[in-house]
Amino acid sequence: MFSAPAAGAAQCVRHVTEGAGMTDSLAKKLMSADEAVRLIPDGAIVQISGTALVCSSAKILKNLGDSFLATGHPRDLCILSYGSPSTDVPGYNYFENIIHKGLLKRVIGGHMGYHHALFPLIRSNQIEGYNISQGVLSIMTSECVAGKDGYLTKVGLGTQQDPRYEGCKLNEGIETEDVVELRIIDGEEFLWFKMIRPDVTVLKASYADRNGNITLEAEPSNNDALASAMAVKNNRGKVIVYVKALKEEYFDPRLVQIPYFLVDAIIVDPDHIQAAPHLPYSPYFSNEERCSDEEIQVILDDETKNSVHKREIAQKVIARRAAMELHPEAVVNIGIGIPQMISGEGLNLGIDMGSVVMTTETGIIGGVQLPSVFGVSMNADSVYDQATQFRFYEGGGLDIGFLGALEIDAAGNVNVCKKGSYLAGVGGFNFIVYSAKKLVFCFPFMRGSGYRSENGKLVPYNGADRKIAKQVECISMNAGVEFKNHKTVLYITERCVFKLGEKGIELVEIAPHLDIRKDVLDLLDFAVPVAEDLKEMPKACFETE
Repeated sequence: MFSAPAAGAAQCVRHVTEGAGMTDSLAKKLMSADEAVRLIPDGAIVQISGTALVCSSAKILKNLGDSFLATGHPRDLCILSYGSPSTDVPGYNYFENIIHKGLLKRVIGGHMGYHHALFPLIRSNQIEGYNISQGVLSIMTSECVAGKDGYLTKVGLGTQQDPRYEGCKLNEGIETEDVVELRIIDGEEFLWFKMIRPDVTVLKASYADRNGNITLEAEPSNNDALASAMAVKNNRGKVIVYVKALKEEYFDPRLVQIPYFLVDAIIVDPDHIQAAPHLPYSPYFSNEERCSDEEIQVILDDETKNSVHKREIAQKVIARRAAMELHPEAVVNIGIGIPQMISGEGLNLGIDMGSVVMTTETGIIGGVQLPSVFGVSMNADSVYDQATQFRFYEGGGLDIGFLGALEIDAAGNVNVCKKGSYLAGVGGFNFIVYSAKKLVFCFPFMRGSGYRSENGKLVPYNGADRKIAKQVECISMNAGVEFKNHKTVLYITERCVFKLGEKGIELVEIAPHLDIRKDVLDLLDFAVPVAEDLKEMPKACFETE
């Protein structure tokens, strides 16, 4: 484990560098990304911030890769991230820059949907891979600040987080370190996650003032920035922060997220992306300004027309049916993928979205979520750190969780983690499942299935691969556990709706004008029971144009 040498005594007197409008505290920390990479020693655990490109500091991975190719250092690194801080847009998947042999020893991630370049290295056992719940990683960061040895929780029992299943391990055929243990306390089962102590954290923020204090006011979320900096500083490590600009004034201390003494390096990058490559900076995305309902609708309509990921008719159908599960004063989580469309489709259905408490695990309360970028909400009521959000979830704070699914099976188990050569990671999924009284899974009936419009009618077409299987490859939600916990669980597709029962899934709704045998049952590789009171999905779900 890396241990940074003791720093000299901090200079207490503020002194403005002559002609520069900044204190010595700031001046000595300003450096390029290439210079900042030199602070990272061989063998370090390097924490990279961000969820997709929101608050993402992954841009530094390019500098890491360049440094390794030029000098052979730093090497044997462990890259730790909560939310897969990259994207599929060419040029912005920064993990592609660190695939060089010898650079990486281990990768640990929560959501890993953009770790594509690293998964082949894991599968071939060239590096070690671990998929630990985003909630565990987030909360452990705040526990690390206090010097704790680990984190005890019931979240994840009976899933791939549990050592009786996979214990978070992604490698096969080799021995790797155990990161989680099963513990019995007073006759009850718990998971004990061993502490991970980062040596370096790289953060994305907004501005630095003349003394080097950091704010996140132009970011869509806070992303545990303060806890990350404190944890690394208490581990005698290095804190590197990207900002978009320097400010000549001293900030209001109540706006400062990271005080100057925690920071070792500041990289000024005015071109750093706020949310996504296709979106310019907007004060609406950071909630620096509120927008009218009309402006929100224009933004949502533009998203539909211009987004890199086009929203299909089937996705709108699913999101509309899911939105019908909302009720006034419900506290809900909106997951990644199709669930991100629920706010917008709820508005289209005339649902009073102001009566519903919308949350995302990144620490956002209220507002309308941007469909194409997870973790961006307009007109939010509150934005705080994600560890606090996960603690709220763990305590049972959610009424409804809206989630995607990679695949489900006959028993009702859900896999969101991995399938074949594809790796998504569990993200915050386990905490939402554990917390919510009702779970609503939103996914297409088959991979690539949907509807096309012909002469004013919606005609279904099949996909290339099943998403409803006899048995899932990896258990992210254990249906037996959740049924015993008296959860209501719905599985919504564009063709039908299933519900979890004592013996597994049951077909409870079918889309209008579909043939139940030809369009649903014959496309499954197992017999699924049909409810005696089988209902038709509401016609309003299909009025999407």
